[in-house]
Amino acid sequence: MSEMYGGDARRSKRLDLAFPIMLNGHNGETKTISSTGVYFEVITDDMEIFSPGRTIPFQINAFATTAGFDPRDLKLYGNGSIVRNDIKNISSHGNRLGVAIEFKEKLDLQMV
Repeated sequence: MSEMYGGDARRSKRLDLAFPIMLNGHNGETKTISSTGVYFEVITDDMEIFSPGRTIPFQINAFATTAGFDPRDLKLYGNGSIVRNDIKNISSHGNRLGVAIEFKEKLDLQMV
């Protein structure tokens, strides 16, 4: 069902999760994650690096908790195609961008 009919056209459910994300020397924070992509915010002066259509490597630092076990740190690695970006704020520290990435391949997982 499409959004014009009041439905949600997304292919997969989004989870509101805030984890550190690193991409090409930039640090940001995820806002939503799904099985097909991630939306994050980053502060940068290099708008070109986050242009739609570009493929970019990234690392998401997350954690897993299971009842009865100690929490485990996880590192998710992959490449994604930038689908869109939007300027959230402009300051003397740089532009705060919202960026959506579609995963191009299965993510690699490393438990730390």
